[in-house]
Amino acid sequence: MTVCRAAALLVTFAAIALGVVFLRGEQTRTAARIHQLQVSKDRLRQESWDLQMEIARLKTPDLIRERVERWQLNVLAPCPGPGWRAETGMADAR
Repeated sequence: MTVCRAAALLVTFAAIALGVVFLRGEQTRTAARIHQLQVSKDRLRQESWDLQMEIARLKTPDLIRERVERWQLNVLAPCPGPGWRAETGMADAR
């Protein structure tokens, strides 16, 4: 083996080693980013769940009634539809 071939082989191995180190660094950075995104996803999922529970709590009839009274809103009951019997306050059975 000549000196030129040995030098070329050494440069080739060094380039391959540098490529492997670079790819390993990219793999580590990508894994860290994936972990960061998973943590963020879990946090957002929990926040979404908490907000949905708050919405459900605020939609309860007792809380709606309380807010109507507190804010002194003039809210009327819904108009009865067809088949409503005023004397019983109920709809006709069909």
